[in-house]
Amino acid sequence: MRILFITGEYPPQPGGVGDYTQRLGQALVRNGHEALVVTVVKRKWQIWQITSDGDRALPAPAGRAGWGIGSLGRLTRLVHQLRPDWCHIQYQTGAYQMKIGVNLLPLLLRRSRLPTAITYHDLLPPYLFPKAGVVREWVTLLPARTARAVIVTNPEDETTLRAARVRPRLIPIGANIDPVLPEGYDRSIWRADLGVSDEMPLIAYFGLLSPGKGIDLLIDLIADQPAWRLLIIGGAATSPTDRVYAKTIQQRLETLSLRDRVIITGHIAAERVSAYLHACDLIVLPFRDGASLRRGSLLAALAHGCAVITTPPASPATAAALTGVVHFAAAHPESLKTAIISLLSNPNARLRLSEAARQAARRFDWQNIAAAHLELYRSL
Repeated sequence: MRILFITGEYPPQPGGVGDYTQRLGQALVRNGHEALVVTVVKRKWQIWQITSDGDRALPAPAGRAGWGIGSLGRLTRLVHQLRPDWCHIQYQTGAYQMKIGVNLLPLLLRRSRLPTAITYHDLLPPYLFPKAGVVREWVTLLPARTARAVIVTNPEDETTLRAARVRPRLIPIGANIDPVLPEGYDRSIWRADLGVSDEMPLIAYFGLLSPGKGIDLLIDLIADQPAWRLLIIGGAATSPTDRVYAKTIQQRLETLSLRDRVIITGHIAAERVSAYLHACDLIVLPFRDGASLRRGSLLAALAHGCAVITTPPASPATAAALTGVVHFAAAHPESLKTAIISLLSNPNARLRLSEAARQAARRFDWQNIAAAHLELYRSL
């Protein structure tokens, strides 16, 4: 079976949806199938073939590429030229620069009877024009009503789509970073390279910078705790809104004179991410909308056996899945401070969370995720 993924981001571009697409494709290839990827980089089409030896770039059409309606015809022709058995859209509004061309793709492909699937990584509506609330919701749900298969990655989005009379299949995501350490890894040396001794509390945040992820809350805490160090693993910003937010974070670091206490790695290789996750005492992920199983950064932290502090999930099902696996604290400075101090002073509690995290991460195995996709493709 040949599966073509459409995604707004793909490695080496930073972003969880791109990482997810690559990992899913690799698992499908291990099962004997073919996986292709179409994305856009600097207004040019890119086509990748995922192989057991890595990604191979394929020839792509010349000319301007994009995710707007103006590029939809070219995208549709490209999909047909690649002759997939399934065209599978990995949907996250921000990754498509808030453009809606991809929302119309399943409708156009349906005319040629090419099966399409869509995985919703979030349900954020695209920007259309001022006061377009109802229309934005309609555009967001259009591919769910026109694709043959609809997938969600977490119970929160499943509940939302079912309320809109869409019946999605829930297939979780897996960790976007495997716990594979560099050869000869020494935790103390990696910490020392950051200017952090073994005795200093090292708190980490992992992921892109965006307003909903709450990194500003951690920076305010570090400002009041001179003994703590904060390591931001990643810290890139991809959408225009996120880039504005990232600029305010940089300005806050300058204003508070925190450059010596807050370290930002930028986008780095997976092996280095793994090394830094192991080097930290705590991972704190203060999502303002609550922890969710659609967060690849959270699942990566669990796979690495990290002691994690995160915010209470909106979904009771997600809360049940994470209870005893992470430490919940509200997205508020005092709540986060109390939780951090509590775990820093209790190594046994951190060890219990670490063991529970590794156990929980086994439920999100990529081979099982690939098998669920194949079962869905074959059933329709």
